[in-house]
Amino acid sequence: MVPRSPLIKYMTRERMLLAALMLMIAGLAGCASGVSQKVSIPPASAAPYVGVFTGEFVDGKPLYRFPAIEIVGSRSSIGPST
Repeated sequence: MVPRSPLIKYMTRERMLLAALMLMIAGLAGCASGVSQKVSIPPASAAPYVGVFTGEFVDGKPLYRFPAIEIVGSRSSIGPST
């Protein structure tokens, strides 16, 4: 039987390190690419947030009224109130 060269063990370790490094680079490049799906906004809620001039001035500046904002939440994570 022929004894194995110590150089083979070193070369194998270098190849494994290179392969792991290449997989890591390819994985990071895949995560950074813009291929992910974008969340589309429904047309109804995509209306611009525009204020309406009320005709009044406060401190010399025009006063605008903006549409109401709906906030939906859950109190399940807050816990009971005392």
